[in-house]
Amino acid sequence: MKFASRIAFATALALAASGAALAQDVTDDATCLECHDGTERSAPADPNMIQVHNPEGGFFAEAHEMWACVDCHTYVEEIPHAEDVSEQVVDCLNCHAEVPTK
Repeated sequence: MKFASRIAFATALALAASGAALAQDVTDDATCLECHDGTERSAPADPNMIQVHNPEGGFFAEAHEMWACVDCHTYVEEIPHAEDVSEQVVDCLNCHAEVPTK
């Protein structure tokens, strides 16, 4: 391999590696918690709907602990996400046959 080709290859490899290091994995809850840890979770807009998160950020519904944040918050596709995601609604019907209520 010629010297110039080696330099080009090494540069491309370094850029690819640095890009991968900067990418945020939205399926890793630790990525979400970098910003949202300690954030108080509000009650659902529908008062009849069960509250999944407790105010400290854990779960009232322990069965949800095994899922990633983006399993329910499907509208988050990249980090940083849009500022208006708090206006988005979690669709429980993606997993449940009917919306769990109190």
